[in-house]
Amino acid sequence: MRPLYLSTPVRESLGPCLRPGGAILTRRIIDLTRPRPDDVVLDAGCGAGGSMALLRAHGVRTVLGLDLEPGLLLESRASGGHPARADLAHLPLPDSCLDLVLCECVWNLTDREKVLSEFARALKPGARIALSDIFTRSRQDRAGTWPVPCCFSGATDLATVRGLFVKAGFTISILEDHTRLLNRTAAEFVFAHGSLQTFWQAVTGDAYLAAAACTAAATARPGLFLLIAQRSSP
Repeated sequence: MRPLYLSTPVRESLGPCLRPGGAILTRRIIDLTRPRPDDVVLDAGCGAGGSMALLRAHGVRTVLGLDLEPGLLLESRASGGHPARADLAHLPLPDSCLDLVLCECVWNLTDREKVLSEFARALKPGARIALSDIFTRSRQDRAGTWPVPCCFSGATDLATVRGLFVKAGFTISILEDHTRLLNRTAAEFVFAHGSLQTFWQAVTGDAYLAAAACTAAATARPGLFLLIAQRSSP
């Protein structure tokens, strides 16, 4: 089954920025990190190129994009980007070459520890990573059983997120809860489809799988975070 972010209901609702809240968190990242024109910035999991366009509009001259989805890469190139196809667990980049990494609602779909290790390798000492993704708010610390590949299925609690970053050699400077954006996006899905059940049925094409997704959401109580961290100096 196609990943959630490639499904027609999600693409129709979110457009080129395939994440909760659209470009709002990207603008927040730019405000907090203030990338300079001569910085080398990587959009890790660039999708259709929405964040790359925002970075270029901010004046950043060197914006690299990597993604695995050929169709999304074609969309990004059509909008003026020059991304490449690559696995984030094996970055085709030299050591200590990046000033900033953006990774928006992609990390939970990857081998998270390996990807953080690769980010740390490619970032210059003292350079930063800005990462947003889903986390679980359930006291049971369960992500639930999701019927489609999605960032919800790889989610964990914020304490675990912090631990993974520290283990990878990062110092966290900002950790914000933006669950309201996730809730707003869910409300938009409800408005478009009548209920979350019918939204998930449109995604999966199956009433049983739609019910499973609703149960998983109730179990995990997903939220949305934004984290900014600095690569520790050797």
